Amino acid sequence: MKKGLIILLITTFLFMNAYAQMEKSTVRVGISNQSFSQFDYQNIKLSSQNIIKVVDMSQNTSIQDIEANKIVEIQMIDGLYTILVDGEKKYENLQGPLLFSSNAKLEVVELNRKGMPAKYDGMIEITKSKNDQRFNVVNVVDIENYLRGVVPNEMPISFGLEALKAQAVAARNYVTNAKISPNYDVTDSTASQVYYGVNSYRDISDKAINETKGIYALYNEKPISALYFSTSAGITDDWDDVFATDKNKGLHPYLKASYDKENQKPLKSEDDVKKFYLSKDTGFDINSPKFRWEYDFTRVELEEVLHNTLQQQSKAGLVEPKYDGDIKLEGLKEIKPIKRTQSGKLVEIEIVAKSGNYKVKKELGIRRLIKKNNTALPSANFFVETQGREKLAQDNEENNSFFDSFDMEKYPSNFKFIGGGYGHGVGMSQFGAYNLSKAGKNYIQILKHYYSDINISTIPKTVFYNEYNVWYKTEFYFDKKAFNKAYLIVDNPKNVTEFPFKINNYDFNDTKSITKDKLIKMDITQYLKEGINIINFAPLTRENKGKTVDYRVELL
Repeated sequence: MKKGLIILLITTFLFMNAYAQMEKSTVRVGISNQSFSQFDYQNIKLSSQNIIKVVDMSQNTSIQDIEANKIVEIQMIDGLYTILVDGEKKYENLQGPLLFSSNAKLEVVELNRKGMPAKYDGMIEITKSKNDQRFNVVNVVDIENYLRGVVPNEMPISFGLEALKAQAVAARNYVTNAKISPNYDVTDSTASQVYYGVNSYRDISDKAINETKGIYALYNEKPISALYFSTSAGITDDWDDVFATDKNKGLHPYLKASYDKENQKPLKSEDDVKKFYLSKDTGFDINSPKFRWEYDFTRVELEEVLHNTLQQQSKAGLVEPKYDGDIKLEGLKEIKPIKRTQSGKLVEIEIVAKSGNYKVKKELGIRRLIKKNNTALPSANFFVETQGREKLAQDNEENNSFFDSFDMEKYPSNFKFIGGGYGHGVGMSQFGAYNLSKAGKNYIQILKHYYSDINISTIPKTVFYNEYNVWYKTEFYFDKKAFNKAYLIVDNPKNVTEFPFKINNYDFNDTKSITKDKLIKMDITQYLKEGINIINFAPLTRENKGKTVDYRVELL
């Protein structure tokens, strides 16, 4: 590949993304090691069943093509890259980043995903990490193929098409807002969305992604942070109640509590909480194995768990006063609820013990505090029952016989945690989406149940003058069963009179008749077909240089 062509391709890519406002066409995914614990490498091996093309991006020059089915090893030595092919050194002292592409899938050799060699669509970029002596492996992939590698990992395909569509929109929204590292937008692990590349592709999830192409959940014309989780116990929570600090309250007004039963009210008392979580006959998530659950501990067992987890959560800054373990927790009396959300989720508790009292905040901190078989509680939606009363074991029973004659304080012998749900409980419940779809709800109705006051829409795009005469393009899937109407929304604050556009094969060249208002809402349902639709806007004329027009399609 010639140097000039590489520069042209990079310039065109940057230009098109600059003019696409918030919509991501590609995603940068940080690929972790086998245990999902590391993202920094000193060497990696790639292979493909077709020719591999390599570009050293620091020089904007291509390296000689590598034959199919060869093992390409990339090493970092003293901050520079060396490339070996089938064990033979071919290139060294390359500055990078290095970009690897092929017309076939790229395999990361010796890395497995879903029990098979890890393979990826798109390109693999090798770029320095924060540690200049190591590098990150980044899969640069178009957003639709990224979703193909995510959706069936985040939701079982057995949940059906409509639930998978809701998941596809939520995942598309999530990645659109994501940027967790200078080198990549998301990781391939649970720290972002689980992404296993080509090995994850499934027909039904592919269909869900295709039939929601270009569709987002918006609030105030911006893609929402579409949080989701496994199982609701019957009530989801406000983002403010679970995650907010004093500085960011109100950041996500669309993440409000939702109730499976219309007459359900917030759980305000401990009696409300107990009654709710002892009930097993209501809720959209009733067939989830975590809809209701119980965990039993002996006092001694729980004290040992807390001795370890209080130290861990103290390091995370969630325990007051800090617990360093020097004075071991002893004489556990109570797990005292301090603060709950509308669903009864605990966001602050107090550990009451003979050896000292400790307050623990945040739902995740509380979940990670109470571990059974080294696994955190499914949720922080629980109450605690104690059973039995016993004295603490004495060092020397004979020497303490005098005190036995007094009414000495006794402690619970057992603690039972009774609760429901799985996950943080904010946004869309995946088991809830499954059961709503079984009840005949489509994915739009599912999304609007869990995300308040949202619009289902394409992402707004900004049209202005450009000397390249590049048109602005929006693609989206129109489902005539899910939607009754489609409106083209044009925000025209500067009263631009001419902005020709096309809807599929229909040309709208004379726009003067619709530009009398600064905000235009045009019913375009009749111009749409079942399936993928394309809207193209011409760039503004030179006379309108400096002005802009924003457009999107709202689906009802």
